[in-house]
Amino acid sequence: MSLIFNDDINRIIDTRCPHDIILCDEISLAYTLESDDITVGKKPSCTPFQDRRDYFEYGLSEKEFCGLFTAKYKDGLIIDVYGNDDMSEFGLNLPFNFMGRKATPRQQSLIASATLGSLGGWENQFLINSPYRSPDKKFIYTYLVKPNGNNLVVAVLSDADGWKVDYSPYSWGHYFINLKFLANYDRAYNTPRKNNHLKLAVLPVTDFNSCLDALSELYGVPFLDYNVSGGKIGDTVSLIPYGKIDSIIEKHNGYEAVLPFNKEYTVKYEGETELTPVYQGKRGAPVTIYGYKDIIDLYKKSLDTVNVDIINKRTNSNLCEHQCWVSAMLRYLLKYGNTLSSVDKSAYEAKLRAQLDIITEADETKAIPDVTILNKPHDIFPAYNVYKSNRVQELHFGIIILLDAYKYFGDKKYYYYAVGATDCLLAFYFKDNHIEIDWGDGTSEDYSTVCSPMIALCDMASFIKDKDQVRYKRYLDCASKMAEFLYNRGLNFPTEGSKTDLTEDEMEDGSISCTALSLLYYCKNIERKEIYIEKAKEILDIHESWVMKTPICQMHYSSLRWWETGWEGDADGPALCCGHAWSIWRGEADYLYYELTGNAEYLRKAKNTFLTNLSKIQSDGTTYAIYNTDELNGGGFHTECSRINYTLADRFASWPDCGLSRYVWVRMCDTFLQ
Repeated sequence: MSLIFNDDINRIIDTRCPHDIILCDEISLAYTLESDDITVGKKPSCTPFQDRRDYFEYGLSEKEFCGLFTAKYKDGLIIDVYGNDDMSEFGLNLPFNFMGRKATPRQQSLIASATLGSLGGWENQFLINSPYRSPDKKFIYTYLVKPNGNNLVVAVLSDADGWKVDYSPYSWGHYFINLKFLANYDRAYNTPRKNNHLKLAVLPVTDFNSCLDALSELYGVPFLDYNVSGGKIGDTVSLIPYGKIDSIIEKHNGYEAVLPFNKEYTVKYEGETELTPVYQGKRGAPVTIYGYKDIIDLYKKSLDTVNVDIINKRTNSNLCEHQCWVSAMLRYLLKYGNTLSSVDKSAYEAKLRAQLDIITEADETKAIPDVTILNKPHDIFPAYNVYKSNRVQELHFGIIILLDAYKYFGDKKYYYYAVGATDCLLAFYFKDNHIEIDWGDGTSEDYSTVCSPMIALCDMASFIKDKDQVRYKRYLDCASKMAEFLYNRGLNFPTEGSKTDLTEDEMEDGSISCTALSLLYYCKNIERKEIYIEKAKEILDIHESWVMKTPICQMHYSSLRWWETGWEGDADGPALCCGHAWSIWRGEADYLYYELTGNAEYLRKAKNTFLTNLSKIQSDGTTYAIYNTDELNGGGFHTECSRINYTLADRFASWPDCGLSRYVWVRMCDTFLQ
């Protein structure tokens, strides 16, 4: 079974699944002219500039002297395109049938003429699962997955700058709509000029193992993977070779050492180490691992760099994303407070008290939207709702903060606020056995899995059991009803993403992973039900398509997310944001599945996911929200091209993160640090 190129319509047919749409439009030329200035004019949504596009006719494009050529390579294809010198950006548009897409009238016509299947159906559509670009750009590939298993890898075989993802100009960039491979980025990016020639291989693969096998054979050099992406100094990582390897080049802090290849590698250094496989002098694709001296020391270093001024300056300080440091610090004090000096302990407590005073502010004139839980009714909201916010995730994150604050400080005020906020959650948002937000315009949305409210509900039920039987039974009843609701909801994963005529219902990473997590959290903390565990396993299997496999420590088992970079990091997205804190939903679900079943493979997966977050912590404790693998980001919410900084995006933002990136510690305290 192989790939075939149909010259009549410039489309790829996969004989494994001939009725699946591979490309939802023709391959086309992506370019700008040397005379174009992309830094001026109106900026399109979700992309820094609008390039030009030409379709090909009989191998040639409408742009003179540009030719497209294809050839067979084993079960795959080689695609070659050449262009003349008056083009600045030069490459190809590969409009894969990405998840959520509906056909435009042009696409519907092409599909009908090709007698192919329908465009939609998430099982048959692609996700950009695992892109890779080596530091020297000798190895550039993108692994594309479909839940039905008919996956592809696209690899660059010529000297090239890289790829660019086109995100949807609608729905805040929540959808992939195109994938470009570019021999040259536009001259505005000041990259060294190369020939306007691009050569790609498109290969059918079944999983990431077969992907790396195919890449090793294609490039004629070794590739490498591992069982876990790092650990404590002294831990052992099992290296998985693809192709023959006789040595490893170990690079740390700029220093290189050549080691004989051994499938067992001992973590030696703090921070990142790059490992490059070598065979007979030929270097393969590097991978990275992450090391730390001591996990509790790393926890403290990450807390010590929390700067509330950065949170207030760079964010709206809301309780969900930006106050995660509060619970992380409270849990550190609860578990390891006796290891702190009196000076450090006092500093932590003072910082916490100041923030808790804001959260529990009773004077409405001083209340802060999205942060204060006001203990009296206001606007349309009952008492103990987050001030002027119907984002229910702020409320259940607030509940966790207040419960942790009571456990540590013993101040009854925090207990009453935690109880009041939970009562508000159930009275105002719990409808028909699930969490629902009424938008006030005749529409409502199921928020039962947005940021996993099951965690707060189960934690409160467990804590209050011997303190308030009436509330305990109510909380327990609601948790049980919501678990049953999620079980019966099946493979439907509503999310806070927008709905549009251009798309099918969104299959969003967070809602999928949080559905599995919620069922498993209920089974672990309230009542074990085998049917819930089985359903969670089914959902986790589906969610594998949203789990990145790239052997880079911030990417390996990260969830697939990209729209948060519109707000987080340097706010210049959309762009793939690897190691995002919400990846932990999947990691914790894997950990709970391991605890409930004893299946050690899920413990390994969980370790990798947590490491994607830990590996964003630098040696001095500075922590970043995301690892950015796109070089050409979407440009944020700017509307003028002149507002864009036309430089290649770095792996980490210019601004550190002090809030959401500490979520990893909150959940580690209930998993690996319990």
